[in-house]
Amino acid sequence: MKRKIYLGIFFLVLFLASTTLSYLWGIYKNIYVDSKALANSKVEAKVSVSPTPTPDPLGPKDILILGYGGPGHEGGLLTDTILIAHIRPRDNSITLISIPRDVAIYLPVTRDKSEYLKVNHAYAIGTDHKNYPDKPIEYLNEAGGGNLAKYAVNLITGLQIDYFVSVNFVGFTNIINTLGGISVNVPYTFEDKFYPLKGLENELCGKSEEEIKVLTATLSGEFLEKEFPCRYETIKYVKGVQVMDGETALKFVRSRHSEIGGGDFARAQRQQALIVALKNKLLSYKSIPKIISVINTASKNVLTDIDFKSGFDLLNDYGELKDLKIKTVTLTTDNVLEEVVVNRQYVLVPKGGQDNWEVIHQYIKENLN
Repeated sequence: MKRKIYLGIFFLVLFLASTTLSYLWGIYKNIYVDSKALANSKVEAKVSVSPTPTPDPLGPKDILILGYGGPGHEGGLLTDTILIAHIRPRDNSITLISIPRDVAIYLPVTRDKSEYLKVNHAYAIGTDHKNYPDKPIEYLNEAGGGNLAKYAVNLITGLQIDYFVSVNFVGFTNIINTLGGISVNVPYTFEDKFYPLKGLENELCGKSEEEIKVLTATLSGEFLEKEFPCRYETIKYVKGVQVMDGETALKFVRSRHSEIGGGDFARAQRQQALIVALKNKLLSYKSIPKIISVINTASKNVLTDIDFKSGFDLLNDYGELKDLKIKTVTLTTDNVLEEVVVNRQYVLVPKGGQDNWEVIHQYIKENLN
């Protein structure tokens, strides 16, 4: 009798384990894209004749984290957030490196032509195969957006980006809501009176066509936007720890028009604070029952080229995750960047001159040691 009971328990556990693994495998297949796959099977990959060195299993890894609007947002594939997670398993540490989206770089839009664009266009161009059908072959597959963003960030930072993870706004808010909110240490108090209201981007705010023509002829950019106050709401955050749901957290990291901390450099600081808060929440014992729901939510709104084995190895390389040390590095005009105007557009370039990335490479090396 006991033997039958033990056998029954064994097969029940085996069934539950296999069902769970099948479920997780199904989710994994939804989010994984092969960055090395060729878009055209007739094109043969180039084979290197030089031996490939054996990688250090505990060597540093660089993961590119991209946040973008997604469906329903103007410029929905332009990346609002560009972060590198520089992972050092031996030190049990991660350095978050923020790349301002206004950094200008030459991006390949065809096999024979590059355009000088902001780095936040890289993911959009690599993902958009309809408007950019003649891109180099490595950007024409499902991972094209991530591959082109990795290429651009590699040029800027000098770091060999191993993997990318991209998440849209829906995924971002849903993940945080699934976790029941997160506690964010707001670095400074700020108020933004011009946070855009979704769906009201084209509201006329009671203005006539004649008034709009005059405004359009005399104003541009933020000055023109502020003439349509009904398109915006006021948001405010107070310095210190605040519990945020998904929508509040999204506004926190996206806000751009505050007189205090409204620029991209301050946004990078807020994004880093949110990543730390998310890490703390994920490691909370109260979040453990929600992990499956979080993974399920991510499967609909996340893409990555981290394969199953690499993901397992990354987790296995760390000791106590609760002791994980996180530090931050932000590229700003106070260290390695300067503001210039190119084609009547404000962009950021290295202080060493346009396309002279060495000053940034050196700064990052110094801050990773």
